[in-house]
Amino acid sequence: MLLRQESCDGVSVLRVSGEVDASGADALVTAVQRVLSKASAGMVLDLSAVTDLAEAARDLLTGLAPLSQQPRPRVVLYPEGVVAGMAAASGLGAALGQVDRRAAPRTLIDVEHSVNGPALARAAVTDFAQRVGIDEVCDDVVLLVSEMVTNAVRHASPPVRLELQSQAGDVVIAVRDGSPEEPEPRDADEDAEGGRGMLLVDLLTSEHGVRSQPPGKTVWARLLRRSGS
Repeated sequence: MLLRQESCDGVSVLRVSGEVDASGADALVTAVQRVLSKASAGMVLDLSAVTDLAEAARDLLTGLAPLSQQPRPRVVLYPEGVVAGMAAASGLGAALGQVDRRAAPRTLIDVEHSVNGPALARAAVTDFAQRVGIDEVCDDVVLLVSEMVTNAVRHASPPVRLELQSQAGDVVIAVRDGSPEEPEPRDADEDAEGGRGMLLVDLLTSEHGVRSQPPGKTVWARLLRRSGS
């Protein structure tokens, strides 16, 4: 059994691969509990690469069922049909969408689909940073939000929604829009504001991605907070 922890769209993902026999069952459940203890935004348990899951492991995972109940599960499994009684989804994107993130400080902003949208989003970021105490990365978050929202307003369809989520070690920015097409890097001189969006995301963040959410998508980025913050 191999375990690998990642972050996707602000949610911890524990990926399990190989055979999970009876001797590895305790280690798996301990790993899930350890991730949950630090993941205020909940987690996804990815069992899609497991070749064999022992009955003892299924039984122990079933003990986590109280943490995995709809409509607000803190643990969501992927794929479906592996462990009875636990919230599950057919794909990773769907699993991420089910996880209850309310324990993590966050804000949701419906962005005006106009030239005023980026400026209003920047103001919302400054207010959020003051409320949750992330002043040390506020400038970087404002810059990223400005570029990501500008990209969505100029090159995607409405509605556009901005989500900011803060945890102990990072800040996650997610911008959802109504277009399925993924953003593409463009020359910075194409626009006075914007045009640098994905290049800046690459430069300033520890990881980023695009999650399909038909009929549109969510573009997300994770910015590490400075140590000692």
